[in-house]
Amino acid sequence: MMTRPTPDTRASAPARGTVALTATGAVSAAVLLLLFPVLRPWPDESVPSLALAEAFASDRWVLAHLCGIAGLGLLAPTFLGLRALLRGGAAPGAAAPGGRAATAAVVTAWVGAALCALYFGAEIFGIRTIAQAALRAQDPALLSDVDVLREQPAAMTLFGLGLALVAAAGLLAAVALWRAGRPRWVGVPLAVGLLLYLPQFFGTPAVRVGHGVLVAAGLLLVAWAVWRAPVPDTTTAGHPAG
Repeated sequence: MMTRPTPDTRASAPARGTVALTATGAVSAAVLLLLFPVLRPWPDESVPSLALAEAFASDRWVLAHLCGIAGLGLLAPTFLGLRALLRGGAAPGAAAPGGRAATAAVVTAWVGAALCALYFGAEIFGIRTIAQAALRAQDPALLSDVDVLREQPAAMTLFGLGLALVAAAGLLAAVALWRAGRPRWVGVPLAVGLLLYLPQFFGTPAVRVGHGVLVAAGLLLVAWAVWRAPVPDTTTAGHPAG
């Protein structure tokens, strides 16, 4: 007597896990990239002062920039999960709509975040060291080295290239979501936010916090789109698996 094969329900577990991890990555990145401008102290940087040195030497300065590094670092894993979901939703043997754009988003986000982390490292520890020296000497004139550190040509070039790649990753992720129709517009706010990352550094504190809100909202929309994505059917020949 032939027995009906038992449907394998394990195929749906990785998809559900990918959905959860991708959505969690997007939400975590949203929170961290919002905390970056919210936690960062905003002293008057136009004139060197001991108050400015205290801000640069504070734990808030370090924590805020670490949030920024971690938030940018989570973009690539989030886009990697998005790529896996797009591929999982395609028919066997067929190319996933937006799959190539998602792959390119992963690569550009990873390289861009790595380059940005190099500059953020100098912002965290280099500027903090200068500020601590100014506080020990009670001499705010030492803060003039902050601009020397920030404006080093090689450092600025790497940072600019990193932010350009992050912006490209946002555009590519938006293209992937547009082609996949999940829904089409859902990646646009994030693309705009990442595209504005470089110019927002020249804005006021209010502008920079507002930009953090925009990027966070864009990532939350991506998390929402991922969470509502369909998972593989767990039925076989009309019989429920379970």
